[in-house]
Amino acid sequence: MRAPIAALISAAAAVALAIALAPACSIDSRSDDFECRNPSECAPGRDCVDGWCVIDPGEIDASTACPSVCTRCTDGTCIIECGAGECAAQVMCPGAMPCEVRCAGSNACAAGVQCDAAAACDVSCSGPGACGQQVRCGNGACTVTCGGTGSCNEGIFCDSACACTTACPGAGSCNGTIDCPEPGPCTSGGQCTAQPNQCDDC
Repeated sequence: MRAPIAALISAAAAVALAIALAPACSIDSRSDDFECRNPSECAPGRDCVDGWCVIDPGEIDASTACPSVCTRCTDGTCIIECGAGECAAQVMCPGAMPCEVRCAGSNACAAGVQCDAAAACDVSCSGPGACGQQVRCGNGACTVTCGGTGSCNEGIFCDSACACTTACPGAGSCNGTIDCPEPGPCTSGGQCTAQPNQCDDC
């Protein structure tokens, strides 16, 4: 009978220990390493929610590896986000996938954006002085919006794109040349436009 009694004593001790440790499981053990003030402070695949970098399962497309140059990947699209003074070197979109470049801070993407290899490209230069050098589109569809004051100072090259749309609403933006695809109707008011059956060959 000694073995069963010993087993009962051991089981009772385990239950008592579990009860004693139960309150500790309710303690908020989030690491300070995951605190954030904005999304740029979070690692790829995480979003800043209520001051914490949390995993968003929808951010990483399981069917496509996310290149290290991307801030994150969503539905197979590389998203590159640049805050104030960030991305000082030329931003280069990876090939074989669509790319979105968001130069939202002051002087972000100072050396411009290179989209030559991307399947398609959407560039937003919304910060003051963002995209200081040329934004270059590749053969895919391309959209470039220069909304920041003095943004896109070296212009936009979109000559090879199968469809291109540009807009320069920022004060003093797009001081450089904007090269649009041929034929002539693809340029309207100094901006590139993608008209069906004329300027959209994608």
